[in-house]
Amino acid sequence: MSEIAIREYVPEKSHEDADLLLPEFLAIWNEPENLRFLSFTGKPFDEGVVRAWFLNHLSLGVHYYAAVGRDKGISGIVVVKNNPIEAFEIFGVGVRPVLKRQGVGMRLLEHIVSVAAGHGFKAIDAVVFADNVAMLCLLL
Repeated sequence: MSEIAIREYVPEKSHEDADLLLPEFLAIWNEPENLRFLSFTGKPFDEGVVRAWFLNHLSLGVHYYAAVGRDKGISGIVVVKNNPIEAFEIFGVGVRPVLKRQGVGMRLLEHIVSVAAGHGFKAIDAVVFADNVAMLCLLL
């Protein structure tokens, strides 16, 4: 997976970004292997709800970054919230199951650490399910 780039998608400002990100986000977040760690209720993420998030994410300080391969396909997504006064927080990281353990999550997190440092943050908050051993190890 060395041929991936990390780019920010801004669906609030770009219909193209919204159209590209929405199906990928839903597919990755609703993948059963990922959903159990990304949904507090265990319910799948609904297209209408995600579209609503996309409409005003910038005013909430939420940013979407994706790992994009040479084929332009999205292999993983990280969602962060950047509040200059409160914290820089990782809301969720999702990687396509077939691409796990190939460095996608690590590349996303390395990028996020760089973004946070660029904004002057010395720490990043993240909430992780206690049984999500892979994510705990990745963050450590």
